[in-house]
Amino acid sequence: MSKASEKERGGGPRLVRRSPLTPRQRLCPRCLSALSRGSKLGGWLIPQDFFCPTCGYRGTVFLESSEEKSTKA
Repeated sequence: MSKASEKERGGGPRLVRRSPLTPRQRLCPRCLSALSRGSKLGGWLIPQDFFCPTCGYRGTVFLESSEEKSTKA
């Protein structure tokens, strides 16, 4: 790609569209460990919260890994 076409497109970070049905691993923003769900009712009546067993983080903010979550058969 030429420099001129990069400038026309903005040259900024590239957005990647992904399927919302593809499961992704949710990571703790403090220690990058896997998060577990904090409440079974979350996501329906109240916002979904997550809990990190490693550092004790509890909140609604999480990071998603770029790799697909491994599914156990």
